[in-house]
Amino acid sequence: MSTSPGPEPRRADVPGGGRRARGQHASHQHGAAFRVLRALGVTAIVLAVVAAGGGVWAYHRLQGNIQSSDLSGLLGNRPAVDAAEDPTTGNSAVNILVMGSDTRDLSDGSGDEYGGAAADPGARSDTTVLVHLAADRRSARLVSIPRDSMVRIPDCPATDGSTTAAHLGIFNSAFSEGGAACTIKTVESLTKVRVDHYVVVDFSGFRSMIDALGGVTICTPEAISSEKANLYLSAGTHEDVDGETALAYARVRYGIGDGSDISRISRQQALMSSMVQKVTSSQILLRPDKLYSFLDAATKSVTTDPDLAELGTVAGLAQSLQKMPAGGVEFITVPTEEYPRDKARVQWTTAAATLWDQIRTDAGNTAAPTASPTADPATSSTLTVAPAQVSVQVLNVGGPAGTAATAAAALTAQGFSVAGTGDGAPTAPGTTVLVRHSSARADSAATVAAAFPGAVLREDASLGRTVVVELGAGTPAVVDVRARVAPAPAAATPTPTITARAATADLCS
Repeated sequence: MSTSPGPEPRRADVPGGGRRARGQHASHQHGAAFRVLRALGVTAIVLAVVAAGGGVWAYHRLQGNIQSSDLSGLLGNRPAVDAAEDPTTGNSAVNILVMGSDTRDLSDGSGDEYGGAAADPGARSDTTVLVHLAADRRSARLVSIPRDSMVRIPDCPATDGSTTAAHLGIFNSAFSEGGAACTIKTVESLTKVRVDHYVVVDFSGFRSMIDALGGVTICTPEAISSEKANLYLSAGTHEDVDGETALAYARVRYGIGDGSDISRISRQQALMSSMVQKVTSSQILLRPDKLYSFLDAATKSVTTDPDLAELGTVAGLAQSLQKMPAGGVEFITVPTEEYPRDKARVQWTTAAATLWDQIRTDAGNTAAPTASPTADPATSSTLTVAPAQVSVQVLNVGGPAGTAATAAAALTAQGFSVAGTGDGAPTAPGTTVLVRHSSARADSAATVAAAFPGAVLREDASLGRTVVVELGAGTPAVVDVRARVAPAPAAATPTPTITARAATADLCS
């Protein structure tokens, strides 16, 4: 009977000190171990495309890194393109399907450190993300498709040359049965979204990508002590975490979250956000040496369609994305619910259909909100949420002493649930009244804003159910809004909920 040695010594120079597990541990946990690497590869590709616009000279040298394969002859009948060109930019929306391959036949020859091809032959794709670049190039949506989704997989050419019949199965089996072509066919048949380009990412370049960035920030809500992942992190925020430790963090299955694929996707998205924030907040795009190192790591581990592998395509796409703000990038997980016949699987909800409609028609991105003033209460529209249904926190950010308490009392008299009052620093200096809210509480925020003439509304991804109102100098008296609340409809149809995470969101949220 084989035995496994104890964990390697913890590294003193890196937070957490994770090192790659080898042999049996690595083989048994390939899904948990590598899922985040392919997801982070998504960010690498997007950022490499953006960066290439400012460093085309580097891409000329790096283009040879990228492998390409034409799969168009294997895709059969394909969806039509429903979205129109943007009248301002003249661009069309672009959909890039990014698939992660956990093959041990790695480009840098390090596959044996993860169990080797003999111990774990073939390739699977436990991470699939559809990257949607809006036609106006001001926003992007990265949609994670849970690998355990029960879906209808169409007939596909198999890796051995035969054809697999259409069948019901878990989503990630499409890749193992028919490779990237079958995954593309499955996505297109399920969503009716036309896939313009594809990228297959292996995890060999992950450590170099993170190290080229100078490390990333990880935030964990609880301490982690995992012998299997060889990871030891205290609760809280850890900065400048290198690729080894980020890999170890991604491998943790027990002791963090609920151990589900959905929970792991949430961590992947937080790590992708960390990469976006690191690139946009650092000088990497202005440092040729760092830019080259990052692009070199990103391009060595990908296979794409021939068009995306061409310098002209990438450079043109990059130039069109240069004005996209970091806040315009959002991460979404396809809405799911428990699959009735197997609690270990999930199925897509009706909200998933709404999401795919938005992608197909290039509509619905919520990631780059803009502040808007509330109309005067005497002329503004009817409110849909009664004060009694709204939880609000009142902060004095520049008004006289007692401003928050006075406003809170007036709001309480109307039925608002005041979650607390206090003093604070303004998040929008110069604004008299700012009402901050989560995307799910926009209607509640409108009711709060109506009570303060001239208030400004702003979406804040870090907030939950409570609306926050900031009161500065010159705050007007609270207006009674109860008469403006419309009666609830007799039989309201619930609106599908699509939860998004902005790239600029707090990494601990």
